[in-house]
Amino acid sequence: MRLIADVDTGIDDALALVLLAARPDVDLVGVSTTTGNTTAARAARNSAAVLALAGRPGVPVWTGSGRPLVVEPETTPQTHGDEGLGRAALPDASGALHPGDPITGLWLPQLRAHPGETTLLVTGPLTNLALALRAEPRLPRLARRVVIMGGSFNHPGNTLPTSEWNAWCDPHAAAEVYAAFEGLPAERLPLVCPLNVTETVELRPGVLDGIAGRIGVDAPHLGPDAPRPGAPSRTGSALFDLLIDALRFYFEFHADHGCGYLAQVHDLLAAEVAVGEPLGARAEALWVGVETGAGITRGTTVADVRRLLGRAPSARVLTDVDPAAAIDALVRAVVSLSTRGGGAGTGRGASAVAEGLAT
Repeated sequence: MRLIADVDTGIDDALALVLLAARPDVDLVGVSTTTGNTTAARAARNSAAVLALAGRPGVPVWTGSGRPLVVEPETTPQTHGDEGLGRAALPDASGALHPGDPITGLWLPQLRAHPGETTLLVTGPLTNLALALRAEPRLPRLARRVVIMGGSFNHPGNTLPTSEWNAWCDPHAAAEVYAAFEGLPAERLPLVCPLNVTETVELRPGVLDGIAGRIGVDAPHLGPDAPRPGAPSRTGSALFDLLIDALRFYFEFHADHGCGYLAQVHDLLAAEVAVGEPLGARAEALWVGVETGAGITRGTTVADVRRLLGRAPSARVLTDVDPAAAIDALVRAVVSLSTRGGGAGTGRGASAVAEGLAT
């Protein structure tokens, strides 16, 4: 399948890129970035480095919009680190960076040349998607499907009491996107992976220990009692070292905010949904709106579950997945890439690692 990933890389975006890189059936035709977890420029450099370590150095990476449509740009170094990937040391992969505008140089040429064939995966704020829709209103029919990580429905937010980060970063873009899809056939609606589902997918240190055993390396001790910041990982696998040093930071952030020593891997789940991993996913077609005003509800996403507004659906909202299956898919991806074709493994070993969710 052909896929364009629009990211703000970001620790969980990095996991999404690893998942995509490991899939031989995914033709990752390009990556674009936006400002969110980190700046669009830094997200591009991070994305290129992750893809290089994952064996996909030839994927072009385009720096997208550095600013939301209306509000001022914000990033979150407290969540993802000053450079966006925790404490990970990255190689210079600037050769993969592509100059120019990703909307006119990547998105629209690919969608128009291959109508109905290219999936759009958006794991950051919806700025680039909104700009693409302005430039090409036929986008919903040109894309094979659109998968979005964002929003929170009947669930606490992670930025304001009811607001999820991506929607909060560019609420006007999110509002434009959902309005553009309203009333289209169900198969044309974007599939939205909201916080209330993505937060159920928790990556714990035991999963990394299991991966280390599968690829034959020794992982450093990770846990609430581990020293901070901790020495850089030196397992002998550059990709695994990146993941450990990024996730160590992410574990600490979640622990400091009362979630436990774990990582909620929102964007990984969205990538898995986009490529059709067997997650037992269920979704419901609903009208979705976004609060664009300033104040404590900025970026709040609203789904008309009871059809009180009489509006046509504008999205398919993910309602349920199998969290263990989502972690299992990541395990297979990392093992496959770390062993360079040695086999992802789908049997008892990978399943046992996924069971680290409960440890």
